Amino acid sequence: MKTLFERARHGESLGIDIVDIHGHLGRYGFTIPDLSAASLVSSMDRLGIDAILCSSMHCLTRYTEEGNEEIHAAMQAFPRRICGYISVYPGKAESIRRSVMGWLDKGFIGIKLHDSNGLPYTHPGYEQAYTIAEERCLPLLLHTWGEERQIRDIEQLAARFPNISFLLAHSGSERVHEYIRLSNKYPHVYLELAFSQARRGLLEHLVAEAGSDKVVWGSDCIFINQAQQLGRVIGADLSDAVKIELLGANARKILARAQQVA
Repeated sequence: MKTLFERARHGESLGIDIVDIHGHLGRYGFTIPDLSAASLVSSMDRLGIDAILCSSMHCLTRYTEEGNEEIHAAMQAFPRRICGYISVYPGKAESIRRSVMGWLDKGFIGIKLHDSNGLPYTHPGYEQAYTIAEERCLPLLLHTWGEERQIRDIEQLAARFPNISFLLAHSGSERVHEYIRLSNKYPHVYLELAFSQARRGLLEHLVAEAGSDKVVWGSDCIFINQAQQLGRVIGADLSDAVKIELLGANARKILARAQQVA
C-alpha cells in the first residue's frame, strides 16, 4: 500500500479526511487574483481538502460585522465545505452577545480573534465572546507570534475558560518551549501549524513534545498557499497515522465537542 507521501508525489488522491482549521476570505494589502469562495473551493477540490474554517480578513480590523456577512454568504454557497469563524471587535456586552449568538444561530462554529487590531486578547470588551464560547465549548482561533505578552494573556484565558478549545495559530513562531508548555499544561490548548517558512524539524518537534493529538493543521490561506502548507505535513518525518490526526481527525474531534452542546 502506498504511503501518503507516495500518493502525493504521484498526484493521486490521499483518500483521507482533511480539514483546514485556519483560512480567510476577503481583500488584504496585497494582490490576490481571485478572492471568490468558488476559487477557494476549487483549490480544495484539487488538493482533496474536505472542509475549511474561515474568518474574514476583517478579523484584523474593527469592521468585523461586514466580514462576518461575507463569510456567511460563502457558507451558504458552499455548505459543509466552508465553515465560519465569527470575527469580534470589542464592544458593549449586550451588543457583543447579540452579535455572537446571532451568527451562531446562522451556522458559524467558532470564533477568530486577531490582536493586530491593537487590542490584547484580555480586553474586557471580549468577555461576552469568551463566555459564550465557554458555554458552547467552541473552538477559538487566536493569532499568535510567541510574544511574551500574548503567551501570558492566553494562559490567563486558558485557566479561566476550560471548555474553550484554544487554537494557537503559527505555533512555534517564537519561544517554541512556551507553546509546548501551554499545550501540555492545558488539555484544551492546541498548536496550529500555519507558516510561510519554518525551521526544519519544527513540526516533528511539536508533535514529539506536545503529542500528536494536540497539533492541528491550518494553511492560513489566502495569505499562504494551501498546497505548500499541506506538503509540509505530507513530507514530514511522521507516520501516516500521525499525519491523519494532524490533517483532519483532531479537528473533527474539536468540532464534535462543540456540536454536542450546540
